Amino acid sequence: MTVSFRNRLLIVFTILLGTALFVSTWAVLRAVDSNARSNAARELEVAERVFETLLEDNRRQLTDRTTLLAEDFGFRQAIATNEEDTIISVLANHGERIAADMILLMNPEGDIQISTHDLGVAGPELSTEVSQQPRAFAQLAVAENTPFQLVMVPVLAPELIAWVGVGFAIDDELIQRFRDITTTDVSMLYQESAQGPMQVLSTLSNANARMDGDATTFTSMVPAFESSLVDDEWLNRELVLLDRATQHVTLVLSVSLKDAMAAYSSLQNQMLIIAVVVLLLVVLASTVVASTITRPINVLVRAARRISKGNYRQQLSIPGRTEFAELGETLNQMQADIQVREARITYQAQHDMLTELPNRQYLSDLFHQRIAQPPGAHHCRAILVKIANFDNLSDVYGTQMLDRGLRQVASRLSQMLPDDDAVGRIATDELLLFNQGARDDGLSQVIDDILDLMTQPIHESNVEFRLSVRLGVLYCPDHAADFETVHRRSHIALSEGRAAGERWCVFEPDMESRHLRKLQVTERLQSAISERQFSLLFQPQYDLQAQRVHSAEALIRWHDDVLGPIYPDEFIPLAESSGMITQITDWVFDESLAQLARWHRAGHSLGVSINLSARDILKDDFIDRVIARIDQGDVDPKWLMLEVTESAVVEELDHAVANLQRLYDAGVSLAIDDFGTGFSSLAQLKVLPVHELKIDKSFVLNLSMDLDDQKIVRSTIEMAHHLGLSVIAEGVENEASMQLLSSMHCNAIQGYFLSKPIASDDIMTWLSDFRMPQTEVQHG
Repeated sequence: MTVSFRNRLLIVFTILLGTALFVSTWAVLRAVDSNARSNAARELEVAERVFETLLEDNRRQLTDRTTLLAEDFGFRQAIATNEEDTIISVLANHGERIAADMILLMNPEGDIQISTHDLGVAGPELSTEVSQQPRAFAQLAVAENTPFQLVMVPVLAPELIAWVGVGFAIDDELIQRFRDITTTDVSMLYQESAQGPMQVLSTLSNANARMDGDATTFTSMVPAFESSLVDDEWLNRELVLLDRATQHVTLVLSVSLKDAMAAYSSLQNQMLIIAVVVLLLVVLASTVVASTITRPINVLVRAARRISKGNYRQQLSIPGRTEFAELGETLNQMQADIQVREARITYQAQHDMLTELPNRQYLSDLFHQRIAQPPGAHHCRAILVKIANFDNLSDVYGTQMLDRGLRQVASRLSQMLPDDDAVGRIATDELLLFNQGARDDGLSQVIDDILDLMTQPIHESNVEFRLSVRLGVLYCPDHAADFETVHRRSHIALSEGRAAGERWCVFEPDMESRHLRKLQVTERLQSAISERQFSLLFQPQYDLQAQRVHSAEALIRWHDDVLGPIYPDEFIPLAESSGMITQITDWVFDESLAQLARWHRAGHSLGVSINLSARDILKDDFIDRVIARIDQGDVDPKWLMLEVTESAVVEELDHAVANLQRLYDAGVSLAIDDFGTGFSSLAQLKVLPVHELKIDKSFVLNLSMDLDDQKIVRSTIEMAHHLGLSVIAEGVENEASMQLLSSMHCNAIQGYFLSKPIASDDIMTWLSDFRMPQTEVQHG
């Protein structure tokens, strides 16, 4: 039996085209399978980043909220005074306010003082961690068979007095929420102790059944668990969250390959149908069929390979209403779905979820992208907006109401800004704007608009409140060419403006050097205290009525080994802001009493005046030490004058008056220093338990030539005398000023007319040699 050429030709074409069709179909299905696996792997990578972002966001929020608690004055005072009931109450209230699952308090040595949970073996490890950490930190811990995300924050006053910790349980609700966001199944395997059971939290319904009962260690349990998933066609990604000698937490992210391939089942069926149809058509028109089949298959193969590489932007276009066209539409829809999902994840990674403003990372990328343009092509103003009363509003109205208010402000800002401008939230109480423009071109109007918008009333739940803001401004790229520098220098400008009492301030290059100088001085100050680098000078005070030197004011001086001489006007404010001022005052007090004793042993009836800061007078323990020295007989209080400024008593009047009264009752003489430069009222002055007013030198330096100063000084002296107070004037530079003060019945004077400040070793010689110039002094 012979085979006709037609049949042989058809057989040959059928075999050739059938083989070609088979290979093409196999390539498409292989590419689809590879693409499905690649998509699943990519989903696992994205899910891992989302989970890490979720933990990081939780850590930042926990740290911010716990820091608020750690910086609360009442809480620190309760810890310092060991008021256990108050501590427990504050911890309970704060924990309830932020919905914390765990609250704990540790002393500086790492011993647990208070805890809502039995930490078990996690306790010693946490104690070791706090002893090695200088600042706030976060970690995972397993307690009472539950994994927790825990944040520990130091409580400073100003030294470390405790660690406060807040934790949130990682439970079924959290991982289910993560599952809803990423569509990725989550299994968290953990073990509380080496002898404890190995447990699992999972969105998988049969997770517990996959736990290998024969596994004796956690390290063998995790591979066994993953192996059981692989057997059921799951693709897994392992993330070790905690790996200690006694505790382990491992996250296993899983995507079902069956589900991933299910979307392509119709594609597989269609390919088989197409193959059969093509084989039938080959018999009738092999050339046409070959041409018709080969073209769409090639398109699909290229598309599948492109998709497997992560390129979803190019749309498939297969003409006609064939199965290949339907397959192309299916792939197009799949690409669109993946793009939407990745866009949502990207948005969450680049925006603050509360205000929906761009976050710090997005602004950083945007800034560097714009600055990378050719030199001179891009200029902008970076404006840092600091909500100064954020903490107060949070304490008064609560975080939820404040959050709603922030959303209002964010919406206003977004609507106000031009399209080329950008604004984002970079910290809990900070916004950062990039305003297009060269240096100060129209800057004042921009600032006024921002201040007006930010301070408009916010209405929430029948409550009205306002934000108080300060702004720090700098020009980019002139002042900063990278984001971190923008953030740092805008903070410097903001701080300079706050110090000057201004609502906004533009950065200037010398501000950074001043800022660095402050940091250097503050850093060296602790060494100066521990190494006793200070010295005292004494400036005599002359009693105009008794016509003798009756006292001397102790004036501190500091010569640093590295920075050289540093004057009190520079380092005293830094000591006050850093909390070191009382240590300095303690040293001045001890040295002054020692010098006072030497004077009296040498036969000089001389008292000493010591300056106290606002922090000193408000510290009960400092007052206790002064009174103890008096009670022990270290000093006769009649020879001691303590000087406090008006600001020291204006800030917390009731507390200051109470402590001044204690000193007054102990027999210590008290004086209001720099009188006339502060903001105290006569009503406040009337209730202060003081003996003397010291008129500030700004009214005395030009007293002999300035009639206005003479009127002010005269009325001040008369007022003080009517209140039963003596008066001393500082800054007396010449005899004419002394004569005027004497005629005004001023009690005592101090200044360069008598003497400049004298070293402690030289003052007794000066006292022996001193003679008041022979001029007539009037007495009242």
